[in-house]
Amino acid sequence: MKRGHDPDWLIIEPSEMVVSKELRDVAAMGLRDTRYDIGPLIALVDGPDFDFIWSERRHLVQGQIDDADIVVISQADVIPTEKQDAIIQTLAPFAEAIFPISARRPTDVAFLFDRINGFEASGRK
Repeated sequence: MKRGHDPDWLIIEPSEMVVSKELRDVAAMGLRDTRYDIGPLIALVDGPDFDFIWSERRHLVQGQIDDADIVVISQADVIPTEKQDAIIQTLAPFAEAIFPISARRPTDVAFLFDRINGFEASGRK
């Protein structure tokens, strides 16, 4: 991709069975052939279905957020603030940066990109 194009961002959404450490390792393998910065790994947690997913696939969710730099609770616009807070409390032992966002709210998307830029500015890559 980098040979034919030079994108500012490349966002990859792996299948739900991939854990963050595996994705980070695979992304680093590509550095043999070309140079690029690996930005923060963002794990998406489905807000509306969190209770079911956590009860059925807790080990997988933990693997996805364990090595993630940012955890996003998706579809925050359709879940009550109390549920968002409960999800954050549940995930807090496994992740530091947890943010509920909604793609329907432009300020949420801007907030996420500000976090990504802050991550890059901090030198963590």
